[in-house]
Amino acid sequence: MRFYANKKYQTIAVYAAAVIAVNVLLVLALFNFGEIFDSIKNFFTVMEPVTWGLVIAFLTNPIMEKTSALLRKFYKTDEQRTKRKGFIKIISVIITELLFLGVMTGLVAIVVPELIKSVMEIFDNTGSIVASVQKWINKFLRNYPSLEQAATKWLSDFNTDLGTIYDNVKPMLENILTGAWGVVTVVKNFLLGLIVSVYMLCSKEKLLAQIKKIIISITKKRTCQKIMSVCSQANTVFSGFITGKLIDSTIIGLICFIGLTIMGMPYSTMISVLIGVTNIIPFFGPLIGAVPTSLLILLLEPKKCIIFVIFVIVLQQFDGNILGPKILGDSTGLPGFWVLISLLVFGGLFGFVGMVMAVPTSALAYSFLRSSVEEKLRRKNLPVSTDYYMDDVAHLYQKPPERTPLSAEQLMKLDIPSINEANEVSYEEQQEALRQREN
Repeated sequence: MRFYANKKYQTIAVYAAAVIAVNVLLVLALFNFGEIFDSIKNFFTVMEPVTWGLVIAFLTNPIMEKTSALLRKFYKTDEQRTKRKGFIKIISVIITELLFLGVMTGLVAIVVPELIKSVMEIFDNTGSIVASVQKWINKFLRNYPSLEQAATKWLSDFNTDLGTIYDNVKPMLENILTGAWGVVTVVKNFLLGLIVSVYMLCSKEKLLAQIKKIIISITKKRTCQKIMSVCSQANTVFSGFITGKLIDSTIIGLICFIGLTIMGMPYSTMISVLIGVTNIIPFFGPLIGAVPTSLLILLLEPKKCIIFVIFVIVLQQFDGNILGPKILGDSTGLPGFWVLISLLVFGGLFGFVGMVMAVPTSALAYSFLRSSVEEKLRRKNLPVSTDYYMDDVAHLYQKPPERTPLSAEQLMKLDIPSINEANEVSYEEQQEALRQREN
C-alpha cells in the first residue's frame, strides 16, 4: 500500500508538535527555575569580561574616531591615507586605550582612597552627629513630648544599627585600601575587558559587516532596512546621550571639587564624587545629590550649609542652561513629561542603572512610535503636525464641498481665447525681451 503525503496535515502536525514541545519546556522551566536562574547567573558571570569589553569599546569609540581623524590630517593625499589606514587605526586604538587606562588608574589611585577615607571619617564622627541631632530634637520638639520621645527612640535605634553596620563595613573598607577583598577579581575582569575592547575597536568594521551579513541572509529586504535603521538610530541616541552625559558629569564634579576646596567645605572629595555621579541621572539627579550632602554639612558645620546650597544651585543652573546644552544638544528629543515618567518607571524597576538608561531608551521608543504614527497619518492624507490636533478633530474628517458641473448655457457664456490670441505678444513685451537679451 502506498502512502501519499498531505502537505496540509503535515503542516498541522508540525505546529502541534511545536506547541507541545514549547509547553513541555515551560513546565520543565517552572519546576527547575532555581537551577535555570543559577545557570543564567553563572553565564553572565563568565561573560563579565566581554561585558566590560563592550562597555569600554562603546565609551572609547568616539575618542578613537577623533584620534583617527587627527592622525589622517598628517597625510596630504587620499592615497597616503589609504596606504596608512591600518597603521592609523592601530595607533589610534593604542592612544585611546592608554588614555582610558590612565584616567581609570588616576581615579582609582586618587579618588577612591579619599572617598573611602571620607566615609570612614563620617562613621568615626557618628557620635558627634547624633549628639547634634539630639540637641535639635530637644530644642524644636520640647513642646511635643510624644514626638520628642519617638524621635529620640528612632535616633537611638539608628545609632545602634549604624554602629553594627560600621563594625561590619570598616574591615572591608580597610581591606580595599590595602588591595585585598575581591579587588583581584575586579581587576582581572577589567583587564580582560580592556583586551576584548582592543580587539573590538581594531576589527569593529569587520564585526559590523558580519552582523549585517547575517541579518541580510535571514530577513527580507524591508525587514532588514528596518533593523538597520533601528540599530543606527539606537547607536546615535545612546552614544550621544551616555558619552555626553559622562563628560558633562565629570566637568561638574571637577568644578564642584574646586569650588568646595576653595570654600573649605568638609568632605569635598566625597561630596564632589556624589554630585558628579548623581548628575548622570536627568531631572532627579541634582536633587538626589544635593539633599544628602546638604544635610551632612548642616550637621557638621551649619553655618556653611547655606553657602553650599547656593553654590550647588548656581552649579546646577550653569549645567542645565549652559554646559549641558553645549555638550548634549538635543540628543534625545524627548519631552519633559515623558522624561519624568520614564525615570519613575525605569528607576522603580531597575534602580540607579534604570534611571541612567531611562531617557535614551524612552527617547528611542518615542522616536519609533512617532515615526510609525506619522507614517500612518500620511497614508490617510492627514496632517502630521500636533498643532492640528489641539482642537476638535472633526474638521479633519469633513468632506470637501461637491462641485457641480457647468451647464451648457454657462459654458457658452465663457470667453475662451484662441491659441493664436493666447500666444500673441505685444510690441512693448518684444522690445523688453530684446533689451534683456542684449544685457
